[in-house]
Amino acid sequence: MNAVNDATACSWTGSILELLEGEDARPLRAAFQMVAFDRGQLLTNPDDTDYIFIVRTGRLRAFLLAFDRELSLAYLRRGDMFSTHTRLQMEASEFTQLFMARRTAIERISAHHPALQHALIHGLARVLGQTLTLLEDLAFHHARGRIARYVLRCAAQAGVGPQRGAVVPLTLGMEEMAMLLGTTRQTVSTEFNAMIREGAFSRAGRGYLRLGDVALLKSWTSGDATALN
Repeated sequence: MNAVNDATACSWTGSILELLEGEDARPLRAAFQMVAFDRGQLLTNPDDTDYIFIVRTGRLRAFLLAFDRELSLAYLRRGDMFSTHTRLQMEASEFTQLFMARRTAIERISAHHPALQHALIHGLARVLGQTLTLLEDLAFHHARGRIARYVLRCAAQAGVGPQRGAVVPLTLGMEEMAMLLGTTRQTVSTEFNAMIREGAFSRAGRGYLRLGDVALLKSWTSGDATALN
């Protein structure tokens, strides 16, 4: 690795998808193939080979399946990446396109592309962060606290300040939100309506909330492991 490559890696702040779709990315893209999945289709691994994949468009749900129960761990969107060698299953939540490459090929070419190494590490760290947040929610927060934390995360992701009157786009519907927060759709709906009545927020059109009493909303984010739903 020479000094120029070192400088490129250290200066790279974009996503791995931006790296792959850049003007000079043709040699890197040659290692990947484009694969599409319809909504509800599972990401399969027919030849038992480990693959690295990057979401180009759409959304994937990463979940664990055991004893006929599912636990959603993360939703992967444009620019997110993961590997097929884990025990997690992946389902397309909508029409989704992926860049996929054999893990061995990525290991081989990343040695000559430090920026790719940098982007891979940051991509995996982002997904790990989502998973740790979910585990924290399940272990230390009751259902209303999980919803409050989710709403504030949506605000942060959208660059919206948590203040009265701010409009927050929700990234998931009620069913998907319930699956991610480890509860039922009925519980999410009931808690949402109660939080609206208490003035924490109001509906601002399909898929949007208008923040109200932000202090109340934040108070619900304090953990209470004895009140899990």
